[in-house]
Amino acid sequence: MSSTVRARQGSQPTYAGVRVGVMAVGEHQGVTKARLLIRSDREGKRVDLACGDSEDLFGLATVSLDEVVPGPGGRGVVTLTFRDATP
Repeated sequence: MSSTVRARQGSQPTYAGVRVGVMAVGEHQGVTKARLLIRSDREGKRVDLACGDSEDLFGLATVSLDEVVPGPGGRGVVTLTFRDATP
């Protein structure tokens, strides 16, 4: 199963019990990126993803960064796709 969401910088969508905080959104050397803080009840990690990149959500699912739209004043929006882990 999968789910696609749009999330503003500062928001924290949740999937499979894992919170994905959108910490920073922007462009660096021509590449649009987002910094995400990924947290479960037991562990956490901070990752920088470029459009098209994916990250494992502690074996429960994956999150992919589909789109980054930098906003005025540094407050951007991202499109994330969550996919359940395959057994």
